[in-house]
This record gives sequence, structure tokens and C-alpha cells, in this order.
Amino acid sequence: MKPLVEPFGDGTVTLRLVEERDLRTILDWRNRDEARVWFKTSDKLSLDSHKRWYERYLAKDDDFFFLVEADGAPVGQCAIYDIDRIAKSAEIGRFLVAPDKAGNGYITRSCEELIRFGTRTLDLPYLFLEVMEENVRAIRVYEHCGFSEEGRSDGLIRMGLTRNDPR
Repeated sequence: MKPLVEPFGDGTVTLRLVEERDLRTILDWRNRDEARVWFKTSDKLSLDSHKRWYERYLAKDDDFFFLVEADGAPVGQCAIYDIDRIAKSAEIGRFLVAPDKAGNGYITRSCEELIRFGTRTLDLPYLFLEVMEENVRAIRVYEHCGFSEEGRSDGLIRMGLTRNDPR
């Protein structure tokens, strides 16, 4: 069962758990050619398969998928998942900005908020992500947020962040 997470943010962006009413919007963002190339599974997804994924997601207690809002409007998405409470680690990702909202810093702010949520609320000192080597823009965002490269494999860069004193 999915634990309740109250919306949180920095005054510019608010992250709230994705709801069924958001599925069409985020699917439309994700299925755009210029967006899906950055996902490990780059095929276009059907609404039915997206809804089936959402049903499985709702049953997980180690996966939090957020809609990012600014001024009450959806501007992006992000997630923290594969939360390992014993190893005290989790992966972050699924970052995507609405097509007409790129360049406003929403993904950077979302990343910073996920780091705070992971390290403070979930008490996880280690967060990591994987990014395609060609995704230079995303790599710059992650480096800005404190992640550093840990390794490369099959066209992916693994980046990690250890935070013992959450800011």
C-alpha cells in the first residue's frame, strides 16, 4: 500500500504524488519523440499499459512518483524509487518537464526537493541515478545538485550523492 506523502516544495515548485487524473498528461509528455529517447524504454506507451503500470505502482511502498506543479499548474514529473530502507539508499529519476515549461529550472528545483525528501524525510544518506551519456543537459543538472559520476556501462552513467548532513 502506498504511504501518504503530503505535497512539499520550495515555494516555486510543489511535488505531489501522481494521481490517476494525471496519467493522460504525463503520458502525453513522455510519448513525445524528443522526450522518450531519454528513457531506458523508449517505445511509445499506450494509455492502457500506462494505467496497468499505475495500478502496480500504487501497491508499492518503495516508489514515490510525483507531479511537479508551479502556480498550481503541472510543469513536470519526477520520482524516488527502489527505496532500500536497510541499505538506506534509493534511486531518483523519471524526470520530465512539460514541453512548454522547459528552461524555467523546474527540473533542477525538483531534483533538489527529491534530495531533501530522500535524505530528510526518508532518512536515506545515499541517492543515485542513471543517465544516458549523451544527455549532457541532464548531467549538468545532476552535477549542480551534488551528484558525481560513479561509473559507466552500456551507454549509461551512474551518479551518486552521499549526504550525511542534509541541507
